[in-house]
Amino acid sequence: MVGMDFDRLAGFRYAIVTTVSSEGYPWSIPTEFEVTIKHEILLRKPIWANAFTGKRVGVLFNHIAAIPSGGYTERRYMLVWGKLTESGDKLKLTPEEVSEWDEKILPFAQLCAKSAPQGQKYLEKL
Repeated sequence: MVGMDFDRLAGFRYAIVTTVSSEGYPWSIPTEFEVTIKHEILLRKPIWANAFTGKRVGVLFNHIAAIPSGGYTERRYMLVWGKLTESGDKLKLTPEEVSEWDEKILPFAQLCAKSAPQGQKYLEKL
């Protein structure tokens, strides 16, 4: 099990499941999810659940709020890579890798500077 904050994960409202089709094209579908008290991530089965079951998938949990005057705030995401297996009427996500960002923890300018050396050079010139 990878280290992840299940309380933070439970704060998101929906998930977007992404996989690669048998033809080699990526495709995504939104769904609802829940985090159980046992820290299981259970997704509501999408219409094409068989396209995801048993496969390695990326599941994006994200939040963003628009500012009426323009721009965005409260940006955050968790991207969880893992396998989906049947769990009754749901799909269980077993996490293998996690990446995440929350602008309340790491402001966007700092994220840019940390993520890309050229971003650091740009910010130093401002």
